[in-house]
Parts: sequence; C-alpha cells; structure tokens
Amino acid sequence: MKSLTIFTTLLAVTAAKKCIVKAPADDVTDVNAPAADGNIASDDEAANVDEPIADDIDSADEKSDAEAPKGKLPASFKWGAATAAYQVEGAWDTDGRGESVWDYFTHLYPKNVESGDRTNPDSTNGNVACDSYHKFDEDVKMMKIMKANHYRFSISWSRLFPDGVAKKVNGKWNVNEKGAEYYDMMIDTLIENDITPLATLYHWDLPYALHEKYGGWLDYRSQDDFAKYAEFCFERFGDRVKGWITINEPWVNCVGGYKNGPGKAPYRCTGEAPRKLQNDTTGLDLEGGCSYEIGPSQYYKGAEVLPADRAPQRLEEVWCSHNILIAHAKAVNVYRKKFQKKQKGLIGITVDGEAQIPWEDENTTPEELENNKKYANLAAEFRIGWYSDPPMTGDYPESVKQRMGKDMPVFTAEEKKLLKGSSSDFLGWNTYTAHWAEQAKDEDGKLIEPPTEEEASYENSKKDMWDDNCRGRAPGWVCIPPTLGSQAGSSWNTKYGPTIRVGLNWLYNRYKSILKNGIIITENGCAQPNYKVSRANDQVTIDYFKSIGKEEYADAYDESIIEDESNIEGTILHDTYRIDWYKQYLENLRLAYVEDGVDVRGYMAWSLIDNFEWENGYETRFGMTYIDFYNDKELTRIPKDSLTYLAEWFTENVEQE
Repeated sequence: MKSLTIFTTLLAVTAAKKCIVKAPADDVTDVNAPAADGNIASDDEAANVDEPIADDIDSADEKSDAEAPKGKLPASFKWGAATAAYQVEGAWDTDGRGESVWDYFTHLYPKNVESGDRTNPDSTNGNVACDSYHKFDEDVKMMKIMKANHYRFSISWSRLFPDGVAKKVNGKWNVNEKGAEYYDMMIDTLIENDITPLATLYHWDLPYALHEKYGGWLDYRSQDDFAKYAEFCFERFGDRVKGWITINEPWVNCVGGYKNGPGKAPYRCTGEAPRKLQNDTTGLDLEGGCSYEIGPSQYYKGAEVLPADRAPQRLEEVWCSHNILIAHAKAVNVYRKKFQKKQKGLIGITVDGEAQIPWEDENTTPEELENNKKYANLAAEFRIGWYSDPPMTGDYPESVKQRMGKDMPVFTAEEKKLLKGSSSDFLGWNTYTAHWAEQAKDEDGKLIEPPTEEEASYENSKKDMWDDNCRGRAPGWVCIPPTLGSQAGSSWNTKYGPTIRVGLNWLYNRYKSILKNGIIITENGCAQPNYKVSRANDQVTIDYFKSIGKEEYADAYDESIIEDESNIEGTILHDTYRIDWYKQYLENLRLAYVEDGVDVRGYMAWSLIDNFEWENGYETRFGMTYIDFYNDKELTRIPKDSLTYLAEWFTENVEQE
C-alpha cells in the first residue's frame, strides 16, 4: 500500500485540544450568539466546535506492513458481536409476548418490507426470524467461533410487559414471567460460556399498546413508562448484567420511524400522505405506505393533545428524539440511585451517525478546504451531537439550537440536570459509513449562506449544509458516484476504513473530560454487494480518488465479489468483501487507540447471524453466519469465513490473558 498522509483533511479534532466539550455549568453564557449581521455562525467561533487538525496523521491504509505499528489492544478489550431482539428472536406471540410496533405494522403494511417470496407470510416480518427464542444455544456456538468475550443483545420490552406498563404492587411485578425466564436463560448461558452480557433495553421495538395508548415516543408519558420497565430489568437481571445500554440509535428510531420512509415502524413518514386517508382509495396499495394509526399524544405535559389516527405531523421526529433522550436519562437515574452501587455495573446510551469528511476535489482551494472542515464538524454536530451532547453536557449543541430556532424543544432545568453526564460511564457508537461534507451551493455555484436568526427553523437549519457518501442520489436512494469508498450491499453504506478512526477521534476529543470508561463500538459491519445493491468496476469513483492522489480509497471490486443467492459456496460463505471491511475498520480502530490515544474499550461486530434487516427483510445479509430463511425450516447456522477471520484478528491484535 502507498504511503500517503491524508488526515489533514479527515480528523475533526484540534491539535491544541482547545475545543473539547466539557460538562457546562448550570448557568452559562451563550457564546454562540448570532453574528452582528444576523447570520448564525457556521465556523469554529462556538465553544464546542472542534476544528480539524492541521497536522498529518497516517491512515491505516497508508502504511506498509513493515511500517505498521505493532501495538495491541488491552486484554480487557470487550470483543464480540451484536443482535437485536426483534431481528433474531422470533416467537412473536409465544409465551405471553405482546405486540411491538414492528409486529403490528409489518403485519398491517407488509409491502413496506422487501421479500424474496411473498407467498411466505413470515418473509416480511420477525414472526420467526432466526428463532433465537428456541435456538439460542446455536447462537452461542457462533460466538465461540469468533472468540467473543461479550455479546450485545436487546431485551424485548413487550415480551416482559405486553401492555408496556411495568408495575410493582406489594413487592411483586406484573411481568410476563415466561419472558423474564427466557432472558434469565440467555444471561446464564452466556456467563456459563465465559461471555459477558451487554444488554440493550430498547432497540426500536416499542410495545404497540403504548403507541395505541398515547402515540409512544411522541408523548411525554413514554419517559416514565420506559424508566419503570428499565427498573424491573435492573432488579431482575442486574446481579449478572454489568453493562447496560438504554437506547439504541435514537436518530434512526425517530427519524426513520417518524419522518423518512416508510422504512422503520411505526411508518409515520412525511414523504406521502397515508393512502388509507385518501378520499378515494381505488387502485391504491393499502398494504404499503405511511401509517396514520396512532393514539392521542401530548409532546410534553400541558401541551395540546393531538387527536388519534392522524396523519404524520411536522416535527414528530424532533419530539420523539426529545422524549427518548429524557427517557434515557430517567432510566439512568433509576439505576444510579437504586442499583449501581450494589451491582457495580455501567450504563450508557448508543448513538449512531456518520463520521464527516471534508469534501475536496482537484479544484478545491486551501480556503475552501478549511471551510469544508468547519462544515464537516457542523454536520457531525447535527447528525451525532444532537443525540450525544445531551447525555454528556445536558443540552443540545448550540449550533443545532440556533439553527432550529423556535422549532427546537427546550429541556427544563431539571431535565438538563438528569441528562448531564447520564452517559459518562461509557458512550456506545454504531458506525458504518462516513459522509463528505461541505458548504452547499445554489444552482449558479454560489455558496448558500447560513440561516439568519429570523430564518432559523427546522426546514432552514441545514440549508447551507451538504453531507452524503456520494455526490448525488437516483430514485430508490441509489448512489450516483463517486462514492466515499466502495458501494457495500446497502444503498446507504460504503466501505471506507478511516470512518471509524475519524469518528472515534471526534467523539473522544469532544467528551474525554466527561467519559469515565471510554467509547464502545456497539455496531460495525456491512452487507456485501448483492443482487439489489452493488457497483462493480466503479471507474467514476476510481477516477475521483486518483484525481486527488488517493486512489486506494476507491476500494473498487469486480463482479466476482457480488453475492449469488443460488450459490452459497461462493462469496456468501466465503465473504471476502466483509473480511476486508473488518480488516480495514479494525486496523483503524487499533490505530485510534495505539497512535491517537483514544480510549476505545470495545468492539461489537454487526451482526452475529443473518437476520431480519428491517425494511429489507431477509434480502440483505449483515451476518457472519449464514441462514437460509426460505428453504431451511431448521434455520441452520452456517459460519462464514468472516467469523473465523475475526477470531484470528482478536488473537493477533488483542493482548491475551
């Protein structure tokens, strides 16, 4: 590999460390006030803006084997794989489990989920999935192959409390005991196999009863219902579970479920009006599209009560996010006050979001590149900081608040107090692709100015910002090249190894004065190029990276890499693209620890097994273990080469006890 130094334009941290975010005092001066001309600043004048460093840092892909440092990750490094309850458990109505929003809405709108066989009623939902409810021992065998010392799984809220409401009366919980016994079995089995459980309380499967009752996360009452459910989990499982994640990816849950789509349940998307509410539904496919079914909702106590069964409303995703962050903080408060001292566990939140790379091409001037670095940081504050700042500092980033104006919900003083430091034990980050970022231009090529104070709103908040991992989008969200790395098997995902190092540096330099136990990569992985999504021999991307002197980052591949479902003995089982993904990303993680001093404590590969991939159904495979969902009633687990590769990487790159 060629020796190049490109991190001048990649890492969004400061050499002087002058812009580290610290937990603010209760009363702080607004240092991000609008400039005199009324424009909201987009540069690094704000106290919590991290300007990219001017020093060169070598990327993992830039070093020859002889040059590469040999430092290893510590023996305490958390190593394993991740799954989520709805994606793997199945047994959707077994042993007293209640419906989640995913059960209800995939049954009501099956056309919102891809399927390779619509004659199979289980092909568009998690009714059976991987049947881990009955086959967990088989999953553990796969963990042992990769030498996992941790397993990240999620608990199904509606399996424990079918109506979503946890109550304790006269010392007894109203729990579905069969559901609790299942998680007891899981946890005990892991520990018996020297695998440490890392439990997520919520991975998008809200009990449908709460959606029907008050609109789920759109209502402030969800905060306390979640905290009470969490309290039961701490009490029942906390003697054995020492690592807790409250919420998985609030951005995806809220933006995917309450704005974009229809992609994520409950399909409250704003791209089209719900078909069922049309005056004339003749010829409309009522098994797909946006939903309207919902309970009456209050965004906050004292707010207007929105009627039941209404079309999606403006700002639903913003209020979902607001309530889910407060719910996280309330659950953490319960744990710290009642359980943490005795149980000696740790608790945090998992956010997602793309590391932001300043856009450059052969015509980019040094001044333009510096400006794009500032916009890369700004894009990261919107995409990641919106969700990671509140659990650290107690409030949203100043840039987000200013640009959103009156559309931004405001935390009360009490809520800020609860939020501040609520993920200081550790921060989970799910990382996949990176985005380029720059100041947007109009049709005439003129830079679009930031919104003024008067213009500040949801719609205008990013009017001057562009970020994506390709330079354009075709219908179906298909990337128009060049792409930031090679096109993986999901339209939103590209393989670009420095992603993980850039993001780890951004997060750590932002929060290292607050974090006590570092950052855990709680998801990372890919679907391989497949029959739906691929871009072999991508000459446009090759030519782009060649034009800026970084040809190796095109990461091109030929047709032989593309998965063929009729031949699992090809690249499905011998998954060389996925292996190279892990090789690149893990090496960049190692360098973040060894060279950059980032306190990264763990890595959970996504995913242990092929599973129900949300709106993509069983047509997109992220697993390191193959399952034939359409033809094998036994759902046999067959390890792919990547599972063995990760075991080898762990042995070679993590100190062994």
